[in-house]
Amino acid sequence: MNIIYEPKGAALEYSPLAANLWLTCEHGCKYCYASSCLHKTKAEFFKKAPERKNVLKELENDCKKMKGDKRPVLLCFCCDPYQPHDIKRAVTREALEILATYNMTAQVLTKGGMRAVRDFDILKNNGWKFGITMSISRPETKAEWEPGAASIIDRVCAINTAHGMGIFTWISVEPVINPDEALEVISTLEKMKCVDFWKIGKLNHHKEQEIKVDWSKFIKDVRSILKGRPYYIKTDLLGWEKQ
Repeated sequence: MNIIYEPKGAALEYSPLAANLWLTCEHGCKYCYASSCLHKTKAEFFKKAPERKNVLKELENDCKKMKGDKRPVLLCFCCDPYQPHDIKRAVTREALEILATYNMTAQVLTKGGMRAVRDFDILKNNGWKFGITMSISRPETKAEWEPGAASIIDRVCAINTAHGMGIFTWISVEPVINPDEALEVISTLEKMKCVDFWKIGKLNHHKEQEIKVDWSKFIKDVRSILKGRPYYIKTDLLGWEKQ
């Protein structure tokens, strides 16, 4: 069983390689698509559960075969690498150490906030990237859509800490539940100068709410705030620019 795989479709806009360390995620995000991808109910997917069986052994087997491959491996797409129960188990740290041992390249994307700080030494020592998913600015919106994820303030602290250590930082502004909140996130963090790169998306899989948003205006506002800064607008959002 391969743990490292090549994503398909829109996921390739994030990383050429990825690895999922769990088959569940405690964060319980309302917008999550992973449960359907894994043919699980949301109740099954959102429960606390151990890491994938033999995941670290299989990851090392993959790394032996791919030793020195410099394509970034994203942790993770279908789960979060810094779920609450990883604090004690530290599966993600072990995975990062394996990737480093075999001269691979990793990047992290998480809503776990300061839970990730434990591993910043590995990211810094290897010149790897640390990313936070954040498109919500209000605690009440976060409570509804991302109940188990780290708080907004906690995530801001994590990205600021990583940047202060010289780690390359990036923010995934996706999915966009409320464009005004997403723009507030971008504006606030841009003023803090703690983000090296931005990836901007939209809202998918929620058609009723999606069609209420003026995505063309949202793109225009994003470009205005990030003028002169490095950013990437995902293809599914970019298609709305001239509509």
